[in-house]
Amino acid sequence: MDSLMKISFNRCIRDGDLIIVNERHDTMKAVKVCENLVIQNRVGVFKHSNWIGKPFGSIIFSNKGGFVYLLALTPELWTLLLSHRTQIL
Repeated sequence: MDSLMKISFNRCIRDGDLIIVNERHDTMKAVKVCENLVIQNRVGVFKHSNWIGKPFGSIIFSNKGGFVYLLALTPELWTLLLSHRTQIL
């Protein structure tokens, strides 16, 4: 595996990365970072261009003062994210 592609909490977020956006304790989303895109939620607007160059684990504030955490995609977080979206009947 290319050393630049390994999961590293010291690595900064780059355009094209798949990351986890933790909006609150029970809401996470997998998001592909694209420099020209924005995410809008109940706490404000977040520009992807503001994320590029930030280290994983950063807290990013919106235009309204709300915030999200930008997390590295790990197997544990991916499993947690999928378990929140799956309902067993």
